[in-house]
Amino acid sequence: MNLKEGKRKKLILILFCIFSFLAGAINGFLGTGGGIIFIFMLSFLTKNRAKDNYATSICAVLFISLIGLISYFKNSNIDFNIISEVGLPAVVGGVVGALLVDKMQTKWLNIIFAGLIIYSGISMLFK
Repeated sequence: MNLKEGKRKKLILILFCIFSFLAGAINGFLGTGGGIIFIFMLSFLTKNRAKDNYATSICAVLFISLIGLISYFKNSNIDFNIISEVGLPAVVGGVVGALLVDKMQTKWLNIIFAGLIIYSGISMLFK
């Protein structure tokens, strides 16, 4: 490893830490959104396939969500009546989505992802 490559790896590590901190803070604050930051970060800083970035993002968000869950639980912010109604369908949807991601072309994954971000942004502006 030459000096230039060493500096590049150090810069990437620093950027990973900054983006990861932002992803954690946004996910903890809003209850969502950390995964979007992870996907942007991984797409920008790695040569991974988009499908791998989505899977890596989900794994990272799992840890953020567990910490957020503990914090929200301690503050009694969780409506367990709603959880009992949406939990099972959400888990089934997660399994179906994970199975579909390997069958879809990256182009379509990116179109769906971009469409959801655009829709979410526009709908938030008009609420």
